[in-house]
Amino acid sequence: MATLREIKTRIKSIKSTQKITKAMEMMAASKMKKAQQTALAGRPYVQKLGDVINNLVHLSDPPLHHPLLDRQKVPGTVGRSGYILLTSNRGLCGSFNSGILKKMIETLQTDPDPRETVITVGRKGRQVMERGGFNIVADFENLSDKPTFMDTIGISQTIIEEYLNGKLDKVFLVYNHFHSTLSQKPVVKQLLPISGDLDQLPQNFHTDYIFEADKPELLDKLLRRYLEIAVFQTVLESVASEHSARMMAMRTASDNAKDIIARLTLHYNKARQSKITTQILEVVSGSVSQ
Repeated sequence: MATLREIKTRIKSIKSTQKITKAMEMMAASKMKKAQQTALAGRPYVQKLGDVINNLVHLSDPPLHHPLLDRQKVPGTVGRSGYILLTSNRGLCGSFNSGILKKMIETLQTDPDPRETVITVGRKGRQVMERGGFNIVADFENLSDKPTFMDTIGISQTIIEEYLNGKLDKVFLVYNHFHSTLSQKPVVKQLLPISGDLDQLPQNFHTDYIFEADKPELLDKLLRRYLEIAVFQTVLESVASEHSARMMAMRTASDNAKDIIARLTLHYNKARQSKITTQILEVVSGSVSQ
């Protein structure tokens, strides 16, 4: 049975841990609010840009074509896939990393081509992919908690180059999609060819846009910008999900520490009362024997 000193030491230790988890919860909460606002604010822009591209492609006569939209493949061949995996650099964020890594491994196991190409964003993802022996062509683990558009340009440019050079036939984003503070869902979303992504957007083809530049040249620039914005938006979604997951994980840890402290305090008081009762009985027994 633990002594009173040992119980008191445990209580003190858990209280110190609780202070740390509480501080981390408050830090994550302050970052989470800004990250959520930024992620939600970017969604309408991506959708509207996709709508403009849809109008440009389908209302042109004849319809415009571009390799980034749907590159022609050799019949009978299996397309080689590329994946952009977004995880965090640090842990202590609940199932944020484990959930998306499990989704990634399941996806790779079902891919018919064993020559997958992976671009990792975040240290945790890179470590797991390296241990699994997957082909990592690029790694971006130095993104800040407040990533800017220019911070993610390297990711989109790497993917565009690999795709246009024929090294990849499809590219997917694997990340935690932000739904709410309590809900972040691991998803696998096709990025290239873009036609698969644009087909999911509302088809508002009656908008009367006036295109002043040469349409094929304009389409090339819009598609590249769309990819850059899509990657940036995905990073924002992942960051918002990470801060939310970390805040909830630290809140749960703080609550668990509070429960443990309450149980140990009760145990300490019972042991202390038992010790006092034993001492009183010893004193009374000594007096009677005299």
